[in-house]
Amino acid sequence: MFILCHCIININKTSKVSMAIDFGSKRLLDRTYKKLGRETAWKNYEQNIRPNVRTGDLFFFSGNHWMSKLIRWRSKSAWSHVGMVVKIEEIDRVFLVESIIEQGVRMIPLSFVIRNYDGKKNPYDGRVGWCRHRLVDEVIAKDLKISILEQLSKQYDGREFTRVAYRSLVGREKLFRDYKFTCSELIHYCFREAKLRIEYERGFFISPGSIWRNEEVEMMRIVI
Repeated sequence: MFILCHCIININKTSKVSMAIDFGSKRLLDRTYKKLGRETAWKNYEQNIRPNVRTGDLFFFSGNHWMSKLIRWRSKSAWSHVGMVVKIEEIDRVFLVESIIEQGVRMIPLSFVIRNYDGKKNPYDGRVGWCRHRLVDEVIAKDLKISILEQLSKQYDGREFTRVAYRSLVGREKLFRDYKFTCSELIHYCFREAKLRIEYERGFFISPGSIWRNEEVEMMRIVI
């Protein structure tokens, strides 16, 4: 199974920045923020992340797979994958909704990013960053939750990668409207449904890096 996204750390131990730092490469991200050990990352998650995440928050990933490297190269960014937080207050549970190859749109406990992302009790293989779109209020968060949960089980098969490459080169909207979402297309679609605009990178191509660079997106922490 190929996974397109990864990231999570503290930008500043006491505060966040007003806009996401535009890491041009994973190398720059690694130089800027030392990767946290497993136990430190888990403690950081329990104390600083889980109590404060909101529906609509975005988690960005920077993976080590060759496909992740290709996405980072294409978008000139440190990030290769993105997912959205969905918080179910009634049962005090926090989830990550993401679109990955061969599985499509899925929902997993957010804690799995730190402790069980591969199903073998291992954290995500890469870096993870937590961001927030500053225009997401309670009303928009509800719209985002409804929109993204309606996409669960939508497929993203291996052939979609070819369609992504085609969209990247020629910018054809028709192929974007096939509702086989890449990770970043899923986020773009849900924000569009909630009346928040995220710019395409080129034509009708959207990447995790272009979402990260949106001027309304604030970096909260680097988690891993």
